[in-house]
Amino acid sequence: MLSAMMPRVTLRPGERASMWLPYRGDPGANYRWLKDVCGARTRPVYNRETKEFEVAREHTQFVIDALVAEYRRVRIVQYGHARTTCVDACWNASASTVADCVCGCAGANHGSRRPLGKEVRAGLSVENELVRADYVVTKKRWKLVV
Repeated sequence: MLSAMMPRVTLRPGERASMWLPYRGDPGANYRWLKDVCGARTRPVYNRETKEFEVAREHTQFVIDALVAEYRRVRIVQYGHARTTCVDACWNASASTVADCVCGCAGANHGSRRPLGKEVRAGLSVENELVRADYVVTKKRWKLVV
């Protein structure tokens, strides 16, 4: 079970790093702490909707290291893209030959008569799916939480 008071850093592709930080007893304390960790020129943003701070991705490792030093454990939620490819020989094949499929769709698009996701060039389609991995980071390692 993950502690409710453990800081959490969320990393999504193409977005700023967002983080939930335990309250430090003063409404501006976390903002000042982030500026101390990331540098005076950093402009942390507080997202009132998610109740998280956001900083540029280039500061992520500094923030994680500082949080581990202070709290000993940090929860990291990292999103990435899983890319599935499918070729025209697959989507134009007979649906009854799905067991013969050897392309990236693993038969999910076999015989559909249409590209999977977006056709990036003639005969090749790609579909991206957002996948999530949760980690608990300590001074010694990143541990995947299942």
